[in-house]
Amino acid sequence: MYQRLIFKKKLSKTDVGFRMAIPMKRFAVFRIPQGKHFQSFDFLDMISAGRSLSFRCSKRTNNSHPKPILSSDWIKYVKEKGLKEGDEVSFFHVKKDGEERLQFGVQALKKLRLLGTDIWSAV
Repeated sequence: MYQRLIFKKKLSKTDVGFRMAIPMKRFAVFRIPQGKHFQSFDFLDMISAGRSLSFRCSKRTNNSHPKPILSSDWIKYVKEKGLKEGDEVSFFHVKKDGEERLQFGVQALKKLRLLGTDIWSAV
């Protein structure tokens, strides 16, 4: 399997409670059709092999500052993984062996404290 990192983000209170803000520098990879302000994308859970999630990517209709976000199954994913503020998520372009198309992938990392040391665990 081929994977290329799109971006990594430390989660904020808003990211884990309501919706995840997408960094503007990385928004271009989510191709929302001209004239629309949202599009649903399938994401492959990089830990739970084969599990697919549907996140809705949307932007403000005011083009001066689109402020892109992920919603829909995003909060469900956060709750299932037990993510909290300060944990991290990484987003990838993924190509499975034997397949032609690129997909999006997502992987969560939880910060655990063990004997005074921060340890990151993929969940």
